[in-house]
Amino acid sequence: MNLDLWRRLGVAIAFVFLINQSQSAYSANGFTDLEGNPADFSDYVAADRWLVVMIWSWTCPICAQEMSGQAQLHERHRGGRLTLLGISLDGAAGIMEAWAFAEEHGTSFPNLIGEGQDVAGFFHKQTGQGFQGTPTFLIYAPGGQLKAVQAGAVPPEAIEAFIGQQERSGG
Repeated sequence: MNLDLWRRLGVAIAFVFLINQSQSAYSANGFTDLEGNPADFSDYVAADRWLVVMIWSWTCPICAQEMSGQAQLHERHRGGRLTLLGISLDGAAGIMEAWAFAEEHGTSFPNLIGEGQDVAGFFHKQTGQGFQGTPTFLIYAPGGQLKAVQAGAVPPEAIEAFIGQQERSGG
């Protein structure tokens, strides 16, 4: 067997492992990370940083356009005043595609995944609104107070400007 074939076989085995891990974790928890480990949203809310949440799907063409810009936003502020968190609504059946999508678009920020109804329930609990679609952005002030919700594309510069305005106004 050549080296390329061994690599493909290794990737296939890893994906089967991820699917099995995620299916068991989904029954106990609404979200997992893209490796199938149970994850809790509150673990990503920091007392000293803004949190920008991007709800996305690997099938969403606007998400594909937005993802690399959001990854650059995260990198510009790494260790600084804001961080990003992605939440895919692709569920257990789409975990392989979601993982590949995140890799393809160079996301260095953490990403969680949940079933569509769990993500919609999370969104409703956070906002009191019905979920409209992907991408959707939620912006939380340090400590976790929700400050903004926006469905559709949001340029990273607009996020930075919003946070700057909030900080200047004491919001």
